[in-house]
Amino acid sequence: MTPKTLLTRIALAVSAVSAPLWAQTPLFTDGSAFGGSEVFSEGLNPLANSARFKQAPNGYYFTFVDGDQRAQNNKSILDSTSSADPAAASAALGQLADAPWALRTRAYGLAALKDGASLALTREELNGLLAYPDLANLGAGLGANTSYLDGRRATVDRLSVGGGGPVQQGSTTAMGANLRIERWAMGEATASYGAGGFGTAPADLLGASGTTDKSWNVALDAGLVLEVAQGVRLGVTASQLNPKHLWDVYLQPQFRAGLQLDLGQMTRLTLESDLNSVERLPFPVKQQSSAASVRFALSPAALLMAGVEQKKIDGASVTRIGASLQIRTDSLMLGFGFQAGQDRPMKSMTLMVN
Repeated sequence: MTPKTLLTRIALAVSAVSAPLWAQTPLFTDGSAFGGSEVFSEGLNPLANSARFKQAPNGYYFTFVDGDQRAQNNKSILDSTSSADPAAASAALGQLADAPWALRTRAYGLAALKDGASLALTREELNGLLAYPDLANLGAGLGANTSYLDGRRATVDRLSVGGGGPVQQGSTTAMGANLRIERWAMGEATASYGAGGFGTAPADLLGASGTTDKSWNVALDAGLVLEVAQGVRLGVTASQLNPKHLWDVYLQPQFRAGLQLDLGQMTRLTLESDLNSVERLPFPVKQQSSAASVRFALSPAALLMAGVEQKKIDGASVTRIGASLQIRTDSLMLGFGFQAGQDRPMKSMTLMVN
């Protein structure tokens, strides 16, 4: 085993057992869900590090993201709660405490990038489900069980305007800032446990389309990347620098740090993690994220990224692996991303024309 291979395997293993995680939507196939990075973004994602916008080729970009992310075995456990066998149903409700969440994401958008300036219009549709199991009434007391599911539908239409790049010509330090103007909509439905399981099927809650409340959010993000030695970079991002309440969710600043190492001319290793846990829509519970990834330049026209990501919401974590491939020419780029998961694995596509 070469030193490069050993270092890569150690980094992935460390990330898999590291601090709990929650990641943003990987718009434009650019983020840790697909083996990339938020701190050391390819410069495409307006939600990632704005200091990296200069890295992106000039052009017009289109993106589509779709898929599920769940706590481990969440779907099979939810299915088992409807068992006619009281013992099996009780066991499932007990397991639900360790795997209470599911999130379905669909997003699409357009962006224009030129010389470190970014303008993006994006839409995200988030369908979340969070279980609150009653562990005091199981077995013989199952008839009095008060478990319920909290299902939420949140959508956001977002205008992002930002810029970033080296602080001066030839500098190894890059800085950036990004302003987000967002129109959020929220809808909520609950399902109580009773004879035969939850009255509303969990799949229905994840497929909800209605929203009843609307609000606005204006947020400022910032980022910094510093090359401390040849092939060694440090980076920091800050999102939602201005705190705000949106319904029962308190949006606070979140800080993320990363380390990137060049392993030869064609390979880069990245380690990154959120430094604090914060609430993010659609649920008023703390979330945090970390990841490790490896970036391979297969050729001047092909880029492969692979990594591992762990997420934790309200105490329940899950680890996923993801990968993405970008094929670039002077006038065209195609990107494809995939993250292994349950039910509907997350996938993404990006198209750029110059």
